Amino acid sequence: MRLRRIAVILACSGALCLSAIGEGIRIAAASNLQFVMPALVDAFRAEYPEAKVSVSHAASGNLVAQIRHGAPFDLLMAADTHYPQALIESGHAESQSLFVFAHGILVLWPQPQEQSTWQEILADSKLNRLAIAHPEIAPYGQAAQSFLKHHGLWENLRSRIVTGENAAQTLQFVQSGNADVGFVAASLLVSLPDSRPGIEFDLGEAALPHGAVRLTKSKRGTAADRFLTWLAEDEAVEILRDNGYRVP
Repeated sequence: MRLRRIAVILACSGALCLSAIGEGIRIAAASNLQFVMPALVDAFRAEYPEAKVSVSHAASGNLVAQIRHGAPFDLLMAADTHYPQALIESGHAESQSLFVFAHGILVLWPQPQEQSTWQEILADSKLNRLAIAHPEIAPYGQAAQSFLKHHGLWENLRSRIVTGENAAQTLQFVQSGNADVGFVAASLLVSLPDSRPGIEFDLGEAALPHGAVRLTKSKRGTAADRFLTWLAEDEAVEILRDNGYRVP
């Protein structure tokens, strides 16, 4: 599977293309993207000053539910490929537009002591609350749950787990002291003033693939396709890498 694939080739020029881009794009984006999206939108608009882009953030599963209930989005940028694929299968998204624009990084944060291993942190009897995103609607929560189950820790820790509705809320639980540590998205830590370190997990090159797809009922298809095309270009890739994502 090619990790960055654009199947839609645009053929617009002059005033027609500029007019289409100026129609405005409504993007439904996973919550872990909330800090990188302003940089992406600013860079896109620097290249296309006529472009109008609005972004709404929530857990990927909640965004899909909104789309199925008629929310007027043009693009979905999810924290996995399962949700975009589900929209394709239900006729809500265009299959040829789906591509993986980045891979997320799961982090156990904060690391209490620099020498602490994740095994020591999770086995500590003083650990009262461990935060993860809701596994049923948030891919980062699914990844955290899978990690804990794989290492035989899920049942032992289950009573101490608190679930955030999405990746952003999970981080807030830790910041507010409602959890001691949490499995969070690296992208949410990049802009954080808190300099405490965390432990990154290598879940494999194919882990947490973030898929983008154009929605079938989009009335701004040309503008949406232009944004998808731009998302695979070098400038967008550099922004994503600088903000805690892996991009092949």
